[in-house]
Amino acid sequence: MSQEELDILKRALAREKASRKAAEEILEAKSAELYEVNKKLEASHAELTSLYNRTTSELQGIFENIVDAYVIMDVNGNVLKFNDAATELFGYDVDKESVNVVSLIYKEDYEYAMTSFLELQTKGFFKNYEARVYTKTKEVKWVHINASLVFDKNGVPMAAQGIVRDITETKRINQIVEEQKSQLDAIVQNSSIGIVLTQGGEILRTNASIQKTLGYTEDELSKLTVKDISFPEDFPQSKAYLDKMDSGELNNFAIEKRYRKKNGSMLWAKTNVSAVRDKKGDIKYQVALVEDVTLEREQSLIIDMINDVAKALLGKMDIYEIAWEIINNIAEYLDTQDCVIYLVDNEEQTLEQIAAYGTKLNKNRQIENKIILPIGDGIVGSVARTGKAEIIDDTSKDSRYIVDDKQRFSEISVPIISDGKVIGVIDSEHHSKHYFTKEHLRTLKNIASLVAMQLKSAINLRAREKVELKNIALLDALGKSNDELQEYAHIVSHDLKSPLRSIDALVSWIKEDNKGKLDEVTIQNFELIETTLEKMELLISDILLYSSIGSDSKDKKDIDLNALIEELKQILYIPKNISINVINTLPTVTGDKTKLQQLFQNLISNAIKFNDKAKGLIEIDVKEHKSYYQFSIKDNGIGIKKEHHDKIFKIFHALNKNKESSGIGLSIVKKIVDLYKGEVWLESKPNEDTTFFFTFKK
Repeated sequence: MSQEELDILKRALAREKASRKAAEEILEAKSAELYEVNKKLEASHAELTSLYNRTTSELQGIFENIVDAYVIMDVNGNVLKFNDAATELFGYDVDKESVNVVSLIYKEDYEYAMTSFLELQTKGFFKNYEARVYTKTKEVKWVHINASLVFDKNGVPMAAQGIVRDITETKRINQIVEEQKSQLDAIVQNSSIGIVLTQGGEILRTNASIQKTLGYTEDELSKLTVKDISFPEDFPQSKAYLDKMDSGELNNFAIEKRYRKKNGSMLWAKTNVSAVRDKKGDIKYQVALVEDVTLEREQSLIIDMINDVAKALLGKMDIYEIAWEIINNIAEYLDTQDCVIYLVDNEEQTLEQIAAYGTKLNKNRQIENKIILPIGDGIVGSVARTGKAEIIDDTSKDSRYIVDDKQRFSEISVPIISDGKVIGVIDSEHHSKHYFTKEHLRTLKNIASLVAMQLKSAINLRAREKVELKNIALLDALGKSNDELQEYAHIVSHDLKSPLRSIDALVSWIKEDNKGKLDEVTIQNFELIETTLEKMELLISDILLYSSIGSDSKDKKDIDLNALIEELKQILYIPKNISINVINTLPTVTGDKTKLQQLFQNLISNAIKFNDKAKGLIEIDVKEHKSYYQFSIKDNGIGIKKEHHDKIFKIFHALNKNKESSGIGLSIVKKIVDLYKGEVWLESKPNEDTTFFFTFKK
């Protein structure tokens, strides 16, 4: 072998040694590294083994100690493992006896169970499965199950596990709750008090009572808010309470407020509102109990208003003042801005507005554009004609409706009736349809009855005042006329008596100048002329006397009637066959002596003139009463027939022709008695007696 070849071998050997050394060094390093890794692996293995053992222990503890039942079964439903809770629930010991879950399924729930198992196989799990199961003792229990599949390392299902919760008691409690809820719903639905469940002002649920009261269906109310069915004027008060409830200041409150019915009419209700809060104290719902107090409130308002009206009318006789008092009270009661009282004018057959409330009044409280309706025109005119009250729910559908100051949709009209006749009408309007109720109608009828008498008196007083004003004017005119008449009567009597006296003188002269020359017939004619002249002069004197008794004299004195009768006995011609007797002592009265003398003189003179008895008797008597005297003058003369009793007091009406009688005497008697506000009458039996009676105020 050559040196060169030897050198090549040496170099190759050196390289091999170097490579081996390097490999050894690498191997040594790798061995050290592997050793370290092995050490770490051994430590990790120990840790994993410990963790596995611990985890296995923990899982076993969970499995054994879980509160709910835990079940492991194979894919065919055979139970592999029960924990203690499952053993207690189902009553089986799976270590000693085999159990398939199919045998546990309640027969009526079988289809539902199979559907759930199919879901487990396709999805790998199911949740919230609820069904009934049989226990070993055939007891039926309700269970809640969440289940999932268990897969091997290749992803193939090898088993299923599930947590089974016994919900039998929960179901029983829920059933009781449902039954109680049903009972509560029945109570709520059949309650006479309206019940409303709200949330933030939105209506969630209502019962039948509030639906019927307001006229809405449950569905219609669910689309409304509390504000929608409240009157705008009342909502701020409710809102203030609700704000306090939201802030936690209140849990409940009660108010009286109005609700608007579907037909537009009003409901007064006492409303109790309570808050239902969550655990945080926030309001979940509000429950409102709505009690209809419309009738109660109406009755209270009616009583109050009738009392107010009665007090307001006390002592009032002015027709306008009465009407204003009525209108103000009615408008406040009806809560309306339009109310009018009409007065019937029977002569004109019209209705006049005499009082109003609301927009018809100007700043001076006077009615603007006052209308006068013919009876029969419009709703008011119809009520005045028929005497029957009316409620109009929608005036736009009534052809009789007459727009006054502006269109309104509800009207109520009630007649005021006195002595069977309509004397006025109370009329009110409201902008809402179906506003006025039967209670409103009854109330206004009561008010109308209450004021009818007062208003009638005021109407009569107004009519009397008008008549009195006319009478004053007439009396003034009559007084002037009487003065002129008396003056004229004196002038006429003087002018008439002068020619009569002249004629009488001429007759006397003719008789004297032709004494012994006149035959018997002529002398009788002259005597007849003289008698006629005397009678004419007496008639003129009596007419003058009658005309002068036109008024009560201001010159009144205390007159002793006993003395007055004695004076008359001295003045009058009393035949010897006639006696005058005073039965009881006559009183002293206050009056005009001349007129009283004329009164007694005419009655006594008549008793003397028409007495045909051989022994005539005149009796004067008096009876005293509380406020007047009753005098009587009785005679036993010719008497007066019944049919003439009323005629004899008329002027110039004489029953018997007598040259000493003008037929005015008893007319003078009546005129004097009337002047002293007394009465005069007579009682008589023909051919037996006559008694004249007259009264005289004390």
